[in-house]
Amino acid sequence: MIRGNTYRVSVPKDTDFLEGWKDSATPHVDYMYDQESIEECEFIDGVYYATYQTWIVDADIVVEIAMPNGIEFLNIPAGEYGKR
Repeated sequence: MIRGNTYRVSVPKDTDFLEGWKDSATPHVDYMYDQESIEECEFIDGVYYATYQTWIVDADIVVEIAMPNGIEFLNIPAGEYGKR
């Protein structure tokens, strides 16, 4: 896996930057904004903007995940993940 594309999106002033989000295809990964607070965001014409980066998988992979009840295998096809 390599780091993918960077996106810039508008965010509400009350955004919880510690919450993040998931992509159902990669449930083991938490995606987050690059900023940690609204104060770090760009503010243009009354709108706050944050950035985030996706993950790009170049070729299909199998990820081995250690879980409390054993090892789990996750098949991840080539693609871009974490896009909002």
